[in-house]
Amino acid sequence: MPTSKESPPKAQDLELSIFGPGKGECLVIHLGENEWVIVDSCLNEAQDKAIALEYLNILRVDTARQVKLVVVTHWHDDHIRGMAEIVAECKSAYFACSAALLAEEFLVIVASHDEIKLIEHTSGVSEFYDVLETLQRRSDSRFRKGPDYWALDGIRLYSGGGAASSEVHCISPSHQTVTDAKGSLARGISALVPEAGGAIRRFPSIGPNDLSVALLIRTGGVHFLLGADLEIGMDQHRGWRAVIGSTLRPQVISSLFKVPHHGSENAHLDEVWQQLVAVNGRAVLAPYAQGARPLPSERDVRRIKSKTNYAYCTRWPITTNPPRRRGVDKTMNEVARSRHALHKRPGHIRLRVPYNGTTDDIAVELFDGAAQL
Repeated sequence: MPTSKESPPKAQDLELSIFGPGKGECLVIHLGENEWVIVDSCLNEAQDKAIALEYLNILRVDTARQVKLVVVTHWHDDHIRGMAEIVAECKSAYFACSAALLAEEFLVIVASHDEIKLIEHTSGVSEFYDVLETLQRRSDSRFRKGPDYWALDGIRLYSGGGAASSEVHCISPSHQTVTDAKGSLARGISALVPEAGGAIRRFPSIGPNDLSVALLIRTGGVHFLLGADLEIGMDQHRGWRAVIGSTLRPQVISSLFKVPHHGSENAHLDEVWQQLVAVNGRAVLAPYAQGARPLPSERDVRRIKSKTNYAYCTRWPITTNPPRRRGVDKTMNEVARSRHALHKRPGHIRLRVPYNGTTDDIAVELFDGAAQL
């Protein structure tokens, strides 16, 4: 008999599964009627397969046919490991990524073949390169193929068919953020070619989290707000401040909220909880365990719990104390400010609800170290 984790959703059920071991994050979403979406990627415990594919294989999902959309929110390493494998296996899925790319990422597109090396690749950009190569092999054209969709506020990425006509909408990055990214691109190119005249006018400095693709999944009942790593934003034209002020996003209240940026304070905006999330909506997040100050912090947890009685983390506690080893501890203490053992197995939070259900109908299941905060 299959375990509860191996039981697939009913055709009329919505599902949001979030995976995270402490470094890495992945969302797997059932839109109803056997249509699936994958957002971001991390690896399984053995580090040899994308966790989304492993899970869908357990559910006996035909990933080549039933996965309809694959989204990369941004090209941080903890969000993209295994993404090239996902794109290769999900042959009929549309692929989307942020319309706001940093200069390094864009240059991979314009120079994405082995003979040209304009930049030193990070692992995230290398994964992007592999995704583009897969898309190119899939294309019948002699011209290079890129993403099916460039995601930004106001773009609808997918609309399902049948009775469960769920829709996937982008609510970020903002159009101003895309403009900022073009300024970043200009600076990047200017570093590679000789200057011709005056300096390029400066745009605000931006990082990968500013470019994140936040998503809204609109259904017949509950709605999903997926915050990626989007931060507050420096003004009303950027980040969550721009989301609040947008006239392009669907004006709905979400019952499921994927908390942005591992619960960090720099991604928290009260107006998001007040205007976009239902009272006591279910909040889920994946932690970030690397560094001296893992996220979410105790202060972050208190803040999130002040907004909902139903907050869940894919791994809790985030880290454990490393084993004591005679002769090793002294040396390690001399070279490291802090030490903790990271989990390898991704924790798993699964929320399911009937397509026309309400917040009260949401069923929450916790696997592999996931816990309620």
